[in-house]
Amino acid sequence: MEAGKELPLHVARLNPSTVKNAAKASLSLQTTDALSAVHIARYLIRYADEITWDTTLTKYRSFRSFDGHIRLLVRQRTQLITQFRQLLYSCFPELQRFCKHGIPNWVLELLKAYPSPQKLARARAQTVAKINFISLKKASQLIDYAKQTVAARRHEVDASLIASMACQIQESQAQITALKEKLVATCAGEQTRLLETISGIGCYSAASLMIQIEDIRRFACPGKLSGYFGVYPSLKESGDKQSVARMSKKGRAAMRATLYMCANSAVLKDPHLKAIYHRHRGKDKSHKQALGVVMHKLLRIIWGVLSSETVYDQMVDQVNQRKQKQFATPREDAQQQEMASKRREQPFDEAAPISPIATKKRKAYQQSQVSKAEQVRDIEIRPKKDKKILKNILEI
Repeated sequence: MEAGKELPLHVARLNPSTVKNAAKASLSLQTTDALSAVHIARYLIRYADEITWDTTLTKYRSFRSFDGHIRLLVRQRTQLITQFRQLLYSCFPELQRFCKHGIPNWVLELLKAYPSPQKLARARAQTVAKINFISLKKASQLIDYAKQTVAARRHEVDASLIASMACQIQESQAQITALKEKLVATCAGEQTRLLETISGIGCYSAASLMIQIEDIRRFACPGKLSGYFGVYPSLKESGDKQSVARMSKKGRAAMRATLYMCANSAVLKDPHLKAIYHRHRGKDKSHKQALGVVMHKLLRIIWGVLSSETVYDQMVDQVNQRKQKQFATPREDAQQQEMASKRREQPFDEAAPISPIATKKRKAYQQSQVSKAEQVRDIEIRPKKDKKILKNILEI
C-alpha cells in the first residue's frame, strides 16, 4: 500500500476465494507460483470494474494480530477451565455446585490455599472466612463438605495440580483483561465512540468490530457488509431438492463471534431489537435463529451509524422499516400475481418422469395416516387367507 504513494502503481486488495474460483473456472489443475500470478492477472483484467484500487490504510488494520492474540488467550483459558472442572469433579466434587456459571474467584483463592478436601477439613472457619466473599457461615459449610467428601482421587499430586491450575486461570484472566484495556485505549476514536452508542456493544466489542471492518467506505451498502462477513441466509435449491436456509458463515469468524455476544446483550437492553427477536421467535424460529436475525440487523445498524457518522437512534430504524413495508407490499402482490399467471395446472400423470425424492413423497402421501392396528381391519390389506374366509362367508 505504501509503494503506491511513492511509485506510479495502483494497489488493490483481492479476496483469495474469488481469485481461486476464477482459476477453477479456467479448468486449471496445477498450482505453481507462475500460474497463480497468471490467474491473478486474468482476474484483474476480467473484473477491472469491480476492483477498488488505491485502498487507504487505516490505523485499525495493524491491530488485527493483537486482537487475534487476545482471542487465542481466551481459547486457551477456556480449555484450561474445562480441564480444571474435570479434575475438580474427581478431587472435590462438592465444590461443583458453586461453579454452575463459571468458576468464581473465591473458589480459586480457596483452592490455592486448600487444594484438597483433607487440608480444608483441618482448617478453622475463622481462617477460611478471611478469603473475600466467604462468610463465616459459608466457611463452616465448606469445611463440613470437606469432611464428608466423596472424592475418588485423594493423592497429593492432584492437590498440587489443582493449586497450579487455579493460579494459571487467575493469571490468564488478568493478562486478558490487561490486553483488552490496552487495545481499547489504543483504538479509541470517533468510530468506536459511535459504535458504543448502539445497545449491546461495549468498548472492547467496538474496538474489535472496527478492527474487522477497518474502513466502512469499503462497503457500498449494508448488503455488501453482511456478505463480506457471512451474516446472510444461504439457500441451495435444485429440482425437487431444497435445503433449509442457513447462515452462510463465510468470511472471518471473529466478526460473527463478536456480533453473537453483542446480539445477546442487545436483546436484553434494546426494546427495538428485543421486539425483532420475539417477532421471529413467534415464527417458530429457535433462539439461535432469532439471534442470527438480530446479528444481521446489528450489522446493518453499524453500517448506517458509521456511514452517516451519527449516533444510534432506534426511531430512525423504525421509520425506515415502516417505509420499507409501504413500498414492499405492492411489489409482493405483483410478484404473487406473476407467479400465479405462470402456473400451469395439468392433470395428474403417474407415468410422468419425476425424481426419486418426489417419488418417495408421493408414496408417503398415498399411505394411510392411521396406525397399523387400524389398517388390519381394512379388507384391502388383509392377508389372502382372511380374504378367502371372508369370501366363503359371503357366499353362504
